[in-house]
Amino acid sequence: MLTDGAQLHSRILLCDDSQIERHALAHFLRNSGFAVDEADDGDAAIAHLKEKACDLILLDLNMPGADGFAVLGYLQEHRRALPVILLSGMPLNRIQHKMHNLPTPELPPLLIKPIDPEQLLGLVDLQLSGELPNAVGDSDAASLNPTE
Repeated sequence: MLTDGAQLHSRILLCDDSQIERHALAHFLRNSGFAVDEADDGDAAIAHLKEKACDLILLDLNMPGADGFAVLGYLQEHRRALPVILLSGMPLNRIQHKMHNLPTPELPPLLIKPIDPEQLLGLVDLQLSGELPNAVGDSDAASLNPTE
């Protein structure tokens, strides 16, 4: 588990088109000691990733416009080392079908909605500590550069 000091220095990008769910999770994560930036769709998430640093992204898959799969495709091409946790209420067979359109048909850890906040917090800690392998990419530190 991360120390409280590590949490205070960890920045999470939370991308979900549901304002209610996004604000509730952001509030919970902030109260748990994380800095949280929010994006309401995939385009906003990609723009954020191009301009700002973050340590982890929490990503809804099912969004209008650029969905979570578009963001995953961007990450696989430009930010492979960034830890990702997927959040979705999408049926698993649709997730499996859509993942085959990704540059690399692999998925990071997935939590099915409704999200259990304590389970999410445990997974966030595992991802940020490096204890959980990241299926989206490798550990190439150069790919952490948000301007790539």
